[in-house]
Amino acid sequence: MEELETTYGDLMEVDQLRAQMTDSDPSKRMAALVSLRFLSDEQALPLLKEAARDSVPLVRVYAAIGLGKKKGDGGFELLLDLLNNDTEASVRAEAAGSLGSLGDPRAYEYLTRAYFEDIDWIVRYSVVVSLGQLRDPRGYDLLCDALGSDTDMVRDAAISALGELGDSKASELLLPYVGNPDPEVRRRVAEALGHIGCDACEAALAYMAKDDNPKVAEFAEYYLDYLRKNERK
Repeated sequence: MEELETTYGDLMEVDQLRAQMTDSDPSKRMAALVSLRFLSDEQALPLLKEAARDSVPLVRVYAAIGLGKKKGDGGFELLLDLLNNDTEASVRAEAAGSLGSLGDPRAYEYLTRAYFEDIDWIVRYSVVVSLGQLRDPRGYDLLCDALGSDTDMVRDAAISALGELGDSKASELLLPYVGNPDPEVRRRVAEALGHIGCDACEAALAYMAKDDNPKVAEFAEYYLDYLRKNERK
């Protein structure tokens, strides 16, 4: 009896959210999309697919975010459609980000194409972040290109993504940023070098542990300690 009551309650919730997602007020539709995180993939995906066709761009943004948290039939393909065809850069960017969240290696080629073909920097930024999440070694050359971006946020994302990739070759590219005047860039570099973990990384972290900025020094000390502990194992 208890199991039947739970199932009935779930169905009622789905029906309520479906009704809310047809409300004329976009804010109510977005609130419903946030609530979908409490539903199973099977329950949530049909509603997310409907929202991905909404006339309001911000609702489609919320749909793209939700699709990145739900694995199931059709979600991956729908994100690709949003990435390739949506007219709003914000929606395409969230689609790129959600493809990284899904962790599906099939996303690599589509993300790469978007990086080189999409004219909006926010999409390229999301692509770079997602390639770090995927940890696909094929992304190394693209991330090297992003490191030279004129857009600071794209460059900073590339620093972090190269660290997530963990390729020791990246240390040579990151070391010049150890002395960057922006402490947030130096913090990212310390974290990236800590993930890569080569001898040159350890030496750079020892230097950065004396950084004038407390946050940079804290990150450098943490990752230096982490690398040294792993050496003793």
